[in-house]
Amino acid sequence: MPEPSSAAATEPTTATVPLSAPAETPSPVSPPLVALATWLLPGSGYWLIGQRARALTIGVTILTLFLLGLLVGGVRVLEVPGYDEEGLPIRLNEEGEKISPEYSASYARGRWVLRTRPGSELRAKPWTVPQVLVGPVVAAGWAWSIWAATDPDGYDGPKSPPGVISHGRVNEIGLLYTAVAGMLNLLAIIDSAHRAGQMGAK
Repeated sequence: MPEPSSAAATEPTTATVPLSAPAETPSPVSPPLVALATWLLPGSGYWLIGQRARALTIGVTILTLFLLGLLVGGVRVLEVPGYDEEGLPIRLNEEGEKISPEYSASYARGRWVLRTRPGSELRAKPWTVPQVLVGPVVAAGWAWSIWAATDPDGYDGPKSPPGVISHGRVNEIGLLYTAVAGMLNLLAIIDSAHRAGQMGAK
């Protein structure tokens, strides 16, 4: 009888190796640095840990919401702590009363309100706290707001300040948009730092 062919026995066999999902690379960035980056530029903390799509989505959303608040309510919706509606530093006398800039000698000797009573000034403008959470872009907005409130030729001149204060519902909507943008960035700061910590622990 013919011997059975040994081709089948010698034919190489291939084993199927199951493909597993690649392990997530630990984040080389510390959570505090990720949190700081997110405050400096909304969304950038996610970018540092490799979540680029999330970074762009959140960053664009927060900055767009903040800019919409300025477009709706005007730049003077950003009320700068320590400055009045005319863009001048608020100075207090020894009794803690506000000094009018019209009395130049007394005004020059007065003390800036943020040095003497910062708590009372922040309580008078509580919406500045969430606005600050948007990041350094608020500092640029504050400088712009002070410029827009400053009378270019003083009290007696015919010119008016470059910007006007919005009132009523328009002002409220502008304040709301800018404050909500800051609160959203606070959530992004916490979330991105938490994700960085989880990735580093793996």
